[in-house]
Amino acid sequence: MLKRIIGLVLTLGILGTAGSAAAQEEELQKLVDESQQQQEDLEQIPGGDLPGLGQDLVSGKIRLPSGEEVEKLRISQDREIDPDTYIVGPGDVMQLYVWGEFDLSYMLQIDPEGYVLIPTVGAFDVSGLTLTEAKAHVLGAALHKYPGVDVTINLASMRFFTAYVTGAVLKEGSFTINPTTRVSDLIELAGGYTDELRGTTFQDDVGGQKVTRVRQVVNQATSRRSIQLIHDDNTVEVVDLSMFLATGNVEYNPYVRMGDVVRVTFRDKMMYVFGAVNRPGRHEFQPGDTIENLVNLAQGLRRDAPLIRAELWRFRSGTEETEIIELGSNEEGKPGFTYEDIRHVELQSNDMLFIRARSLWQQMPTTLVYGEVQYRGRYRIVPGVTRLKDVVMMAGGLSKDASLVGAKVVRTKMRTKVDPELERLRSLRRVTGLAGLDSEDKAYLKTKAREQKGRASVDFERLFIENDEDQNIFLESGDVIYIPTKRRTISVSGQMQKPGLIDYEPGLSVRYYMDKAGGYTYEANKSGARLIRARTAIREELDLKSIVGPGDEIWVPQKERVNYWAFFQSTMRTVAETLTLVVLVRSF
Repeated sequence: MLKRIIGLVLTLGILGTAGSAAAQEEELQKLVDESQQQQEDLEQIPGGDLPGLGQDLVSGKIRLPSGEEVEKLRISQDREIDPDTYIVGPGDVMQLYVWGEFDLSYMLQIDPEGYVLIPTVGAFDVSGLTLTEAKAHVLGAALHKYPGVDVTINLASMRFFTAYVTGAVLKEGSFTINPTTRVSDLIELAGGYTDELRGTTFQDDVGGQKVTRVRQVVNQATSRRSIQLIHDDNTVEVVDLSMFLATGNVEYNPYVRMGDVVRVTFRDKMMYVFGAVNRPGRHEFQPGDTIENLVNLAQGLRRDAPLIRAELWRFRSGTEETEIIELGSNEEGKPGFTYEDIRHVELQSNDMLFIRARSLWQQMPTTLVYGEVQYRGRYRIVPGVTRLKDVVMMAGGLSKDASLVGAKVVRTKMRTKVDPELERLRSLRRVTGLAGLDSEDKAYLKTKAREQKGRASVDFERLFIENDEDQNIFLESGDVIYIPTKRRTISVSGQMQKPGLIDYEPGLSVRYYMDKAGGYTYEANKSGARLIRARTAIREELDLKSIVGPGDEIWVPQKERVNYWAFFQSTMRTVAETLTLVVLVRSF
C-alpha cells in the first residue's frame, strides 16, 4: 500500500509540473504575441498627407491649375460687367428711371454716332466712355432737368458687333461677339490654335470591311504669348495668354472691341526652367522676360521648397558653349538668398534656369500628433526647446473624448534600432518553439516582449491633471504622440453567465460588474480570476471590493479539466510497473 501511495504522489507531482510548465509557456506566448501586436498597431498610425507649411514664395501668386476646363471656368467667371472698363458704344441700351413727384422710365439706345437721346433733356455724346463715365454723364443731365427727384440708370442690354481672327487658327474669319468677349473667347470661336491635337476620320479597308479610323495631326507650334490685338485705330496690343492661364490675371486677356483683329502667330524663341517649380520644362520667350515671368509661366515655385541655390545656364554669343551664372550662395557662414533676390533678373532667349531646393520636411524636425486632439497632423518642433505639452496645445488641445490612460509618446528612431539577440531568439522560437529555449533565453525573451519599444516614459495624467513638469519631456524629430479615445465600458470575459461589455459607472466595485454579468458559471476558476487594470496592464487577484476604473477588464478563466479515467489508467500503469520491478528484484 505504501508503494502505491508513493507511486501516486510521484505521478501527481509529474502531472502538476507539466501543467505548470504548460501554463507558463502559454502565458509567455501570449506576452510575445501582445508585444508584436502592439508594434504592428503603432506602425498602423497614419502619418497622413503632409500639410503645406508657410506661404507661397511668389508674393500675391494666384494658384490656379491649367487646362481647358480651368480656362473655360475663368471665362465664365468673367461675364460680369466691370463698369469701370466696359466701353459703351452704338447698340447698347440704357434704362433711365425717374421717380418722386412723378415716375418716368426711358429706354435709351446709343445711336451709330455714339449719342444717347433723353426726351425733353437732349442728346449726349457717350462714345469712348466707360459705363461708369457714361452713367455719370447722363445722370448729371437728368438731375439738372428734374431736380428734387431720384434718378437711376442701368445698362439694359449689350450690343453685338463684328471682330476678326487671322493667322494660326483653324477657322479664320469674322465673328459676331459682344463687349464681354475676351481674346481667348474669340480664339475659341475660331476653333482654337492650329497646333492643338486634332483628329480627322477616314475609312480604311481591313479584311474586306470598311473600318473608321482617326488620324491625329499636329501642326507647327503657335504662339500664346505674342498674340496681336489690332484696333481699328491701327494701334497694336500684344496679348500674353500663357501668362493669363498661369496667373489668372485678366489684364493679360483683354476685351475685344468692335472691328478689332486678333492675329495669332507662330512661336519664335524659347526659354527653360527646371527644379523646384510646379511646371518645369520649356516656355515661350518674349523680350524683357525676367525670372519672375518664367516662374509664373511654370505655375510658381513648389510649396515648402525654399531656395538653396539657383543657376542660370546661358549660351555664349555665337557659340554652343554655355556659361553658368550663380544666382545665390549657400556657403557656410553666408546668409541665404530669397526669391526676391533673383526674380528681377532679366533673361535671354534659350536661357535655362535651374532652381535647387530642399523640402522643408527634410530640414525642419517635425512630430506627428494622432488621436483625440482638436487638429491631428504634423507639427514643427525645435529639438531641445519644444516640449510635449507645447505640441498638444499646437494641436488645439485634448478633445472631450481624450483618454490620458494609454496615451503615449513613441520615439520612432528608437523603434528602428534592432536588438540582435532578441531577433535571434524570435527566429529560434519560430523554428523550435519555446521548448528549444533554455530558461535564461526564455527569461530574456519574456522581459523584452513586455517592453514597448521606443515608448518614452511619460505619465500623461500627472502632466495634464497635476501639472507635473517633470513629465513634460522634450520632443525629438519623428516622435509620435498618440492620445486614445476614452473608454466608457468595462469588459467582463471568461466564465461568466453574461460576459461582454458593461457601461462604466464611476466609483463602483468589482461586485457590481460581476452581478451585471450574471455571476460565475459552473466551470469558473474563481481563484484564477483577475482584474486587469487599463492604466498599467497589471493583473490583480480579483477582490470583489476593488474599485473598477474605466477600461478595466475582469477575466475569469476556466477550471482545468481532469480526465479521471486517463488519470486512473496512468496510475494503474505506474503501479503495475512498480510491482513488476519489485518482483524482478526479489527474483535475483
